[in-house]
Amino acid sequence: MSAPVPPLFPSPREIILGEGRTDASRLGPLPTKMVEAQALLQAGQATGWRVDHRPELGAECFHLTIGPEVARLAAGDAAAVLHAARALRQLRQPDDPALPCLTIVDGPALPVRGFMLDVSRGKVPTMAELLRLVSALAELRANQLQLYVEHTFAFPGHEDTWRDASPLTAAQIRALDDACAEVGIELVPNLNTFGHLERWLRHPRYRALAECPEGWIHPLTGQFKPIPGTLKPDAASLTFVDALLADYLPCFRSRQVNIGGDEPWELGQGFSKQAVAERGKHRVYLEHLRKLCALASGRGHTPQFWGDILLEDLALAQEAPAEAVPVVWGYDAGHPFDAQGGRLRELGRTYLVAPGTSTWQSFTGRLDNALTNQREAISAALAHGARGILLTSWGDNGNHQPWPTNWPAMVAGLTHAWTGKPTEALAPGYAVLGSFSAEAAPAVAQALTHLGRLDGQIAKAHRNKSLTWDFLTAKPEALTQFTEGVTAEELRRAWTYLDEAAPLLAAITADDIREELTLGADLARAGLHRAEGKTLSQRKRGALTERYQAAWLKRARPGGLDESVGTLFGDPAP
Repeated sequence: MSAPVPPLFPSPREIILGEGRTDASRLGPLPTKMVEAQALLQAGQATGWRVDHRPELGAECFHLTIGPEVARLAAGDAAAVLHAARALRQLRQPDDPALPCLTIVDGPALPVRGFMLDVSRGKVPTMAELLRLVSALAELRANQLQLYVEHTFAFPGHEDTWRDASPLTAAQIRALDDACAEVGIELVPNLNTFGHLERWLRHPRYRALAECPEGWIHPLTGQFKPIPGTLKPDAASLTFVDALLADYLPCFRSRQVNIGGDEPWELGQGFSKQAVAERGKHRVYLEHLRKLCALASGRGHTPQFWGDILLEDLALAQEAPAEAVPVVWGYDAGHPFDAQGGRLRELGRTYLVAPGTSTWQSFTGRLDNALTNQREAISAALAHGARGILLTSWGDNGNHQPWPTNWPAMVAGLTHAWTGKPTEALAPGYAVLGSFSAEAAPAVAQALTHLGRLDGQIAKAHRNKSLTWDFLTAKPEALTQFTEGVTAEELRRAWTYLDEAAPLLAAITADDIREELTLGADLARAGLHRAEGKTLSQRKRGALTERYQAAWLKRARPGGLDESVGTLFGDPAP
């Protein structure tokens, strides 16, 4: 008779049930690190195991057969041995000394399954938090991690830029790199080298490197921005970037580097105005991108870059450096991943797709958008031969989102990239990311699902943000543009919806998770309060601020906290 099989997460490609059960203890200790997996692969056997190295199976692929007398593992590489060991640990039940006899066939649908965390918009996680993230990502079958950096690395000689940011140090990056390597994750350096450099260019010392040193006009909003954010495309900027890469890249094992390059908004408004007028923005961008890529290649690294600018003009996409890997990002449901992937496949490009967690500029997350964004991006990646995904979690305008609101998209996206199929069974992944028991996971799942659909109570919506976040953070003179068209009935409906969340939040047994998500709900309430034309009392605002600071410091360093709090409430304190 076939023995019952505990559910495995993520679901394997194939499970073939056998007859009977076998003693789990005879397998001995299971490998938890790559060095142990590599030793097992080389030895070919261990207690209760027979291990065959079968490279033809493919990277990370394995066939595991548990029989009455012996367990056999055919593994494509050491990473596959670790994946098989993870499956075995899930099969082991604490109150049952036996394992079911079966065969598991598994391997990844996409070769690259990456996660990128923004550590430059104020919130730099503690080392303990980063190490927990690495462990969880390994369980979710991720094999690449990037930390998005603008100024939050302790670059020697540039203390004025990072002094108050609680930056990552070279020793910390190396320690994190070691931890990633132990579990089969590649820590890829990520350093923006063109746009989004406000944190540097706000200082007089660097102002001469800017495209528009005296400020610029945002092309989408028409607003004047006094602080420049884009380097001018010239030799001086290249020298500056090369020096940063010289300090940063040696901290990593990886021979890749994400050089960014997205949203150089000012391009053509200042230093490059004549060049753009003569040759066009895309041509000027491409010429400078080639030089940035050459810096990375010259240091022995394959460059990745955000593909948004070149995808505005697909005729130029094929002219990007052949060795460079475009990362195609899009964070809204309905983004044309399919069309973009099809075009890049026609051009023969190796590329990644980058959906998002839909959590930034939100207190509760935007669940439906996140899950649709994941499915569309990964389906296009599978259909058009993308190398993989880089799931992104940004921290725009304060990094106010509670960390657990990222979990639905992380679990859905990374497991889809592994299995090739969407899953609705997300709760087991929450237990992994939150380090709590499987029994506690359903309550967290219920609360995250409910909170993540708060936005649906109001018809009005804005791209890449929640309206309740806008209500709370908007300046007084801008608030009416967010409340216009929102009815009193919709606000009442949102209040009721948050009231319905209260018992779901109270059911969460993990104290930190319950407090973080409750704080997110209460900040959304404060936004609704303000949308009704009311002012938060000093006492209420102070209490929210104290809770926000406490939640931040449990996971992140103090650098950036004051700035984040300063953008949390749009109106001045009463």
